[in-house]
Amino acid sequence: MSGLTALTGTVATRPMLALVGGAVAGLGLATAGLRGRPDDPTATGPSSGARSGSAGSRAAGAGPARWARGLTRLVSRAGGPGRAGRLLLVDDLRIVGRPVEVHTAARATRALAGIVLAAVAGVAGRRAGLPLPPLALPALAIGGGLVGVLDADRPVRQRAAARRTEARLAVAAYIDLTRTLLSGGLPLHAVLGLAADAGHGWAFTEIRGALEEARQRQLPPDVGLAALADRLPIPAFADLRQTVTSALRGASPTTALASRSQHLRATEAAEARAVTASADAAMELPAAVVSLCFVAFLTYPLLAMLTATSVLP
Repeated sequence: MSGLTALTGTVATRPMLALVGGAVAGLGLATAGLRGRPDDPTATGPSSGARSGSAGSRAAGAGPARWARGLTRLVSRAGGPGRAGRLLLVDDLRIVGRPVEVHTAARATRALAGIVLAAVAGVAGRRAGLPLPPLALPALAIGGGLVGVLDADRPVRQRAAARRTEARLAVAAYIDLTRTLLSGGLPLHAVLGLAADAGHGWAFTEIRGALEEARQRQLPPDVGLAALADRLPIPAFADLRQTVTSALRGASPTTALASRSQHLRATEAAEARAVTASADAAMELPAAVVSLCFVAFLTYPLLAMLTATSVLP
């Protein structure tokens, strides 16, 4: 009987070991593919001889790069035209400035790492004699893969949210400064450049770059801001483009900027009130739980006494 039990445990453990080995091999291949991206094979010139020495590394990296692109296309087809962008975090990655294929490869690597850790934990638990059900290992593997994907997405989402907030605040300050300078009698084209030069940070750098590109191409400033809004899907940049277009082509630039500034201040006030209300609600929930526990603490002795009295003959 003991031999049959040992044989059964060995047979049940073999799929776990196979899963662990396959996940480890996949993790190694994905990690090796993330070390470098392949160079352009069509590039020629004096540096082509220097690049010929790294042909082996380019050949090693071309496979994982193609694999990441194929996985991205597969997710795009599975999600459809509407959901593919949300599944792949296309907007957040464009804001952060990270290619979709690179993030897909990072997701796959973290998912494989999660599967490996979950499988190792399942094998260790089975070896330790824990009564794990047959579907415990697949469930652990799926959970570990999802945790790995979420762990890869978390910094991208956080950075994209921080840049959206920075862009909203920068646009509000930029419009206020533009309106102030415009009230001093300066022309609108000069005011747009001066206000952009006065600010610091990522958002002001993007605004300056968009205005400079439009100036070099001898185009109106709102064309450069429109290109910025198309490149970075941030609502604040789209609002800035509409405001500048209204100021350039409208009857009164000061009125257009003043109305947009008023709207932005009202939006900021509404968001501040919403944050305050959510914080108040978050503080009320623990207080309600403590109150209920205190009531239960006072009521329990009385209920115990009544129950003991009713039981007595």
